Parts: sequence; C-alpha cells; structure tokens
Amino acid sequence: MIDDTDRRLIELLMRDGRRPFTELGAELDVSEATVRGRVARLQESGILKIVALCNPLTLGHQSVRLMIGVGGHSPRAVAKALADMAMVNHVALGTGAHDVYIEVTCRDLDQLVTLLDDVRRIPGVTSMDQFLLLELFKDYSWVGLRDKSGQSAGQGTGQNAG
Repeated sequence: MIDDTDRRLIELLMRDGRRPFTELGAELDVSEATVRGRVARLQESGILKIVALCNPLTLGHQSVRLMIGVGGHSPRAVAKALADMAMVNHVALGTGAHDVYIEVTCRDLDQLVTLLDDVRRIPGVTSMDQFLLLELFKDYSWVGLRDKSGQSAGQGTGQNAG
C-alpha cells in the first residue's frame, strides 16, 4: 500500500529526483531515515524508478511513437522482443486498434529506417502506425497519484515496466 506521504514523496521526486533526503524529510515532516526507507521500498516494489531524462529533439535526434498491431502471436511476446531493442525507451500493452505502444529515440532518419525494418521482422507484428515528434512540450509526467487510485503496490503498478 502507498499512503499520502508516499504520494507526496513521489511528487517531490518527480520535480527533482536528485533532491537530498534531508530536504525531502524536512518538507514531509519525517526523518531522513524514513525518506530513505520509503524510497527503497518504492523502488523495490517497482512503483518508483529514479532516472535522468533529456529531450532528444534538442540533441537533433528523432523521437517516434509506434502503435503496433499483433497477430498470430502473443502481444506480450512481441512487447518483450521490442523491449530488448536498444533504441526503444518505453513499451506498453494497450487496447483498441493497436496491441503494443512503443516510444523510440534514434540519432537520425537512417537509424530510424533500420529500426522500422527490425520491428517489421519481429514475429507477430502485423501493422505499425508511426508518429514522428516535431516538438516536445512535456514528457514523463505521472499525475495519477494525486487521488486514491493505485493503492496496492502489487496491483496495476506496471512492476514489469522499465
């Protein structure tokens, strides 16, 4: 279970994942040891992962979203194969017209063409819609913790992700 202190801690870390535990503890009115223990528990349960993010477009890279249809194979098997690809940053199963959603970063269009060919060769991939990002205004924001949803650390937390 996550509580209001966990939610507030996650929101603070979303703004600055490098913030010292002593500062976090002071803002949350808990000890540094409490913050350290909560962060460790959230990381071990798969709820929290602290990473550095950059905007690939500012580096001249190509950022692409692919919606993939799967047939004759398990969407999970296709998702796992996609997750093993170095340029793939995000993989999720979905509902609707497409079974798998991925986010990809490539250094240039030639690398993107190679990646698209590699994706097409994965057994089970039957269709692929591509969405090339032109400008990025906001990325990696998880605001779902502001309400009471997602209480259980073991249910629906995306523990297998990233």
